[in-house]
Amino acid sequence: MNSTSQNVQGGAGQRRFLIEIVGFPEVERSMLASTFRLTGRRNFCYAEPAESEDRPDIYLVNSDSPEVGNLLASRKPNIHAPAVLIGRQPANLEWPQVTKPIQWMWLFEQLDAAMHAALLQRSKRQASDTNWDGRTYRRSTDKSTPQEPVYFEPKPVESVLVVDDSATVRAFMRSKLAPFRFDVDYAESGEMAIDMAQSKPYTCVFLDILMPGIDGYEVCKRLKSNSFTKNMAVVMLSSKSSAFDKFRGSWAGCDAYLGKPVDEDELLATIARFLPSARAVARAILNSAV
Repeated sequence: MNSTSQNVQGGAGQRRFLIEIVGFPEVERSMLASTFRLTGRRNFCYAEPAESEDRPDIYLVNSDSPEVGNLLASRKPNIHAPAVLIGRQPANLEWPQVTKPIQWMWLFEQLDAAMHAALLQRSKRQASDTNWDGRTYRRSTDKSTPQEPVYFEPKPVESVLVVDDSATVRAFMRSKLAPFRFDVDYAESGEMAIDMAQSKPYTCVFLDILMPGIDGYEVCKRLKSNSFTKNMAVVMLSSKSSAFDKFRGSWAGCDAYLGKPVDEDELLATIARFLPSARAVARAILNSAV
């Protein structure tokens, strides 16, 4: 039997998952399968099932397929065996989506995030259901493998505060920061941001300028003049991008300035600059668009 289907547990700290590639043209499916075969050294690595009876851990689905609804219905992804979609247009489905052209590191981050959540759910089910061992009916070799250990989600390395009164901007930032698994908090006003920053050591603050109450310039000045918050990186977000606006941001003490709508590559470069735990991944995403 192909070794890729033998065990979800690889080397020390490594986990191997079965992934079913669903609804893609054969050329694209082969490209994806070949890429996954190169993931053997990652902490989370992925391979196609070798036996027809092996149930996948995760599904990678072509959301551009006109049959995407039927494909999902036939596989029945769930919180224990999730799906990730790939497509050119938003699919408006419940599963996370990676847009084309594929950025490989971003795809792997989405797969990893989905499997982190699935492992947590499996551990909860294992703890509450003595008749389920975390493996039964997943793959043929599970019958002779030890019970899967309870999984604990790694604690986030860095904390991030997003300050913006726009729900749309907060949702955008939530989606772009989620794959890095930061500890992210949100504030809707400058006053709320100052209170939160004074009670928690954030690594980076993404700060809107135009908000009800005190504006972003004043918030930045207060953060930079306080001994507890002065070392937090402050990245200003604004639809105003003139030289004068950027000068005002620098005068207030901000460390970087991003225009709205936020450019994804500029956001990734900013993450790489100010959040060390995500530096390698952010740089890889920037360099891996195909």
